Formats: sequence, structure tokens, C-alpha cells
Amino acid sequence: MRLMLIYAAIVVSAMLVGGCGSNNFLIYKNAKHFYVTSTGPELKRVLCDSGDMDMIVTDSKLPEAMQKELKDGICASNKVKERLMASLDGMTKEQRAALKGAFRSNGYDINVVANC
Repeated sequence: MRLMLIYAAIVVSAMLVGGCGSNNFLIYKNAKHFYVTSTGPELKRVLCDSGDMDMIVTDSKLPEAMQKELKDGICASNKVKERLMASLDGMTKEQRAALKGAFRSNGYDINVVANC
């Protein structure tokens, strides 16, 4: 039990350092969690190969150019984390809320650490 509490404290600290100082956010679905700017192949499989990202950007109701920029930024094979971060940083608070809402409406949790 004590080990789990220490682990939880480390995870929360890492989230605060890695994600809360920027507009990056943690997404969680089907026991998989990633920062939206992650570059790993698992995120691409979960978000892009599944078609979820297409539905998410459409459901966000963001301008079409921004939808394309986000989808390309997340799903491109030559993904550049800094470019995606710049896109997220350039969004208004309302636009980020719409994007996060679209993730939620497609079955994702936002900034929630899974219980192991």
C-alpha cells in the first residue's frame, strides 16, 4: 500500500512538471494513457489508426484549418512535438475546452491517472 502511494505521488508530480505548465494534456482510454503530444507508436495506433482523431477534430467544431493542423500534428508519421505544442499554445481557452470536450465525447478521459 505504501509503495502504491509513493508511486501515485511520483506520477502526480510528473504530470505537474510535464503537463500542467503548458497546454499539453493527458488522454486516457482503454487502459492506455498518453500526453497528446507524445510521439510513441501506441498513441498513433490508439488515436489515429482507430479513426478516433478524425471524429475528435470533427466533434470539436474548431475551424477546418485548425482541425487539419491538429490531426496532422498528432497523426503525422514525422510528428514534431514542438510544432504540435505551438499549435496547442496558440489556441484560445475556449478552443482547448472544445478539443478536450470532443475527446471526452469520444470516450477519452482527460488528465486522469488510471488506477492500477
